[in-house]
Amino acid sequence: MDVRALFLCLLLALSACGSPTSSETPLTKAEDGCDDATISNQKIIRWKDGRFTKHKLSAHQHAQFERFVKNNKEKIKYIENDFKISKPLPGTISLLSWGGYVNWGVDSIAAQKLWDQNIFGKDVLVAIIDSGIDTQHPQLINQLYVNSKETENGLDDDGNGLIDDIHGYDFPNQSGDLYDGSGHGTHVSGIVAAEHSSGSIKGVAPQAKLVAFDFFADDGSGSVFDALAAIRAAELVGARIINASWGGPSCSRSLRETLDELSKKNILFVTASGNESLNIDREPMYPAAFSTASQITVGAMTADGATAGFSNYGRLVHLVAPGADILSTYPLPDLTAVEHGTSMAAPFVSGAAALLWSAFPQASAKQIKQALITSVQPGPFPVLSRGSLDVAAAHEALKELMSR
Repeated sequence: MDVRALFLCLLLALSACGSPTSSETPLTKAEDGCDDATISNQKIIRWKDGRFTKHKLSAHQHAQFERFVKNNKEKIKYIENDFKISKPLPGTISLLSWGGYVNWGVDSIAAQKLWDQNIFGKDVLVAIIDSGIDTQHPQLINQLYVNSKETENGLDDDGNGLIDDIHGYDFPNQSGDLYDGSGHGTHVSGIVAAEHSSGSIKGVAPQAKLVAFDFFADDGSGSVFDALAAIRAAELVGARIINASWGGPSCSRSLRETLDELSKKNILFVTASGNESLNIDREPMYPAAFSTASQITVGAMTADGATAGFSNYGRLVHLVAPGADILSTYPLPDLTAVEHGTSMAAPFVSGAAALLWSAFPQASAKQIKQALITSVQPGPFPVLSRGSLDVAAAHEALKELMSR
């Protein structure tokens, strides 16, 4: 096989959402709809040793890249295009259903019943892979993870390839200086763990810790490669839960394989189903539709117990959680804002998982997932469980699971 043929085969082996390919199996193309989000001339290489590397190709570098592929073909598992990921469009509803009721979300999931038992998510680390975080917000400043091996000195003190990653990292800007230009990541963070005594918002797990990994550039665009880097960073710092309130049509094979591997590492991946009013069984969005072993995909409900009109649904969505008219933390000087979307629903589940893990530290990610899904409050929800999040019932379900 000549070099150009080898290069073509490796690119065809993207098989973004199909089965892994080999020399013995047919090569398949990416699913329809995936190529629309391709980042031109940017490739992700998955190496057989598990690493991912990114390669940007200018017009005159293709021959050089082909030589690189030839020289490393025994070490390369596959190559795929990098894809764009965009911050989700907010969900829209016609009327405010919260009626000024600030913390209707945490009340609807029965979080108070666990707080009354002194279960607050103590020291469970939740990674917020999103648009960053306002590290000076009064309800979040004490909730931040601190990397004790790193100091703010412009050096990579802990040798993990990230400079000054004290509370997390901004991958597009390659900086440990976190901020949140859109407010999305800060809003999500407050739902998970806003400190109760410092403001009006009650986070689901107010004693959990938050580590923020920003993979969105200032223009609102992100890439699969930076999402992979953020997931890897979350693993390295010991996050038990990853909250991923984002998605799109890009069915990347490397992203799917990375999520598959999280279950072996006992990490729960909580993702938003999306705000397109789609049945994702038929019109999939990713990562929501991957359905990996330790993944929970979350739809949105309203304060009156209905499925939010914007929420994606289907059997690939496991349950719903509060997602309409959610008041949460927002970057200074605003402090709070009301947002709508499955982006808001996912962190209710992440916070609930943190509560459960603090009560049962020996539980596995699969047991946490099972408890959350099997203990839902039944309702008119077109999702797998036919129910909404009930963390108090999940606690009882997990207690039973752990006693077997």
